[in-house]
Amino acid sequence: MKKINVAVIFGGKSVEHEVSVESARSVCAIISRDPAYRLLPVYIDKTGRWSAKDMNFFGGKKKAGREMTYNASKNAFYSGGKRLAIDAAFSLIHGNTGEDGKLQGLLELAGIPYVGCDVLASALAMDKKLSKTAAELAGLPVLKDAVVTAKTFRKKFRAVSAAAAKMGYPVFVKPVSLGSSVGVVKVKKPGELKRAVAYALKFDREVMIEKGVDRAREIVCGVLGDWENAKASLCGEVKPRGKHEFYDYEAKYVDNDGMRLLIPAPLSKAVSEKIREYASKIFMAVKGYGLSRVDFFINPENEKEVYFCEINTIPGFTSHSLYPRLWEKTGVKPGKLVAELINLALKRRVFKNGLRTERG
Repeated sequence: MKKINVAVIFGGKSVEHEVSVESARSVCAIISRDPAYRLLPVYIDKTGRWSAKDMNFFGGKKKAGREMTYNASKNAFYSGGKRLAIDAAFSLIHGNTGEDGKLQGLLELAGIPYVGCDVLASALAMDKKLSKTAAELAGLPVLKDAVVTAKTFRKKFRAVSAAAAKMGYPVFVKPVSLGSSVGVVKVKKPGELKRAVAYALKFDREVMIEKGVDRAREIVCGVLGDWENAKASLCGEVKPRGKHEFYDYEAKYVDNDGMRLLIPAPLSKAVSEKIREYASKIFMAVKGYGLSRVDFFINPENEKEVYFCEINTIPGFTSHSLYPRLWEKTGVKPGKLVAELINLALKRRVFKNGLRTERG
């Protein structure tokens, strides 16, 4: 049987670079053990340079590797003067340049099947305001928010402060188009707002001030499927531990004891099923494909008070990440999960190849 050449693309210029490397470590290990695949790890450094690696990269032997280039005239990737045979790409670049549709656009132009959401869905999901709008239109409950630009912050901060006060504290300040809780600050009183917004604007052009649910229960749900059939995993509850008031960057990636994940989440059957329904709905609303993880807030005083938080189209795939753990508890082991995602990528390419490109 002919092996499928899978390029796992990771790293990138995003502030989530290190997380991406850890996700790739896990996925590359799975693919390298499966006889159906031939693995090509593709590392993009923080300056944007591409290079072909091998599994030694993850063992600390970070050699330069073979530089990779994209030849637009031949519509193909090259390394060491040779054209690379890539049957499918598995992007694990979280955040900017990898999760926002940019990389997906390049792969579309190159005609390479890839795992996950396409350009539109990736860009839409990456923008927290637009994805909340899509969620609200699909019937999901959302929290009130206000979007602030650098210009508004400089010239109309009184109006910004008034909008936050109207929502009621606490509020959360977060970059509109970023992931992994980078730049997110919980603001408990008006005097903390200005510093929080200034900090978040270091990471993005726009910042969202969102009504907070104090000590909210954080519920996560994985989605797997295509445009017509999306399945939702069991729900999980993320419980921050120690000094962490919410599931921030440190709790996710720095503090090994920063959280507990309860699967299934301790919810009534009715609420759990409603959240799974919501997760599938927003996935379909943004025209998702392949995979996503959808995050929700629940009022700790009333489990029926559920709010959509965000949809992540390239969720973490590290050994302790939420998405693979949710599916493993649902009955889909990591190896089977990776294989299903690659199969979905190839299925989409077959469908697109069957579309007409000329009139008549």
